[in-house]
Amino acid sequence: MDFIFNTIEVSDIDKSFDFYKDILNLKLSRRFSPREGVEIIFLEDGKGYELELITYKNHKNSCKEKESKIKMGFEVEDLDVTIDFLKDKNIEIKEGPVMIKDGRFINIEDPDGVMIGLFQFN
Repeated sequence: MDFIFNTIEVSDIDKSFDFYKDILNLKLSRRFSPREGVEIIFLEDGKGYELELITYKNHKNSCKEKESKIKMGFEVEDLDVTIDFLKDKNIEIKEGPVMIKDGRFINIEDPDGVMIGLFQFN
């Protein structure tokens, strides 16, 4: 069994797309609407992992009514360079840098409050 993607329900698909593209450097794989009122974007990291962003227009269980329980982790080459980049983009660092056994990390949030850990390993 191979893990292929995660799905995140987002409130503003264009804002979320820009965040994952511009801040986390994910690339557009495909964008489509499978039915009226639903829009989907798949992004990829170039290593086989995909992230699906989905939005439902006029959906009573929209993500605005839920608190995110998701946390994603990304590895970065140089955490200090990443921190400077995030500051330039006005992305708030929610936690860190935190030292761990084999490196350090910081936490940021996407536009819908999904926690994202950015890890630099030794």
